[in-house]
Amino acid sequence: MESFPVINMENLNGEKRAITMDKIKDACENWGFFELVNHGIPPELMDTIERMTKGHYKKCMEQRFRELVASKGLECVQTEVHDLDWESTFHLTHLPVSNISQIPTLDDDYR
Repeated sequence: MESFPVINMENLNGEKRAITMDKIKDACENWGFFELVNHGIPPELMDTIERMTKGHYKKCMEQRFRELVASKGLECVQTEVHDLDWESTFHLTHLPVSNISQIPTLDDDYR
C-alpha cells in the first residue's frame, strides 16, 4: 500500500527543489493533503496551537454543532458524538486575505 506524501521543506532550497515541487503538486492533485517535515516550526509552538484549537472548539463549536444537529431533527446523533477531531473543521486563511476577523469567538492569545 502506498503511503501518503511527506514533503521535506529543507529540499525546497537547493538542487532538489524541482523534485520537491513536483511532489507537492502530485500530493495536491492526487491526495488532497500531505505532511510537512523539517519546516522549522518549533514543536512547542505546534503543541500550544493544538491546545488552543481544542480549547476553542470545546468552548464554542461543540455547542454550535449540537444545535445544528437538533435543528435537523437528528437528536439521536448527539448521543453518538464522543471524541471528534474538531480542528479538522477549522479553517483560517491568511493569504491573499485573512479571515481571522470573521471568527469573533477566538481568544486574543489564539489570534
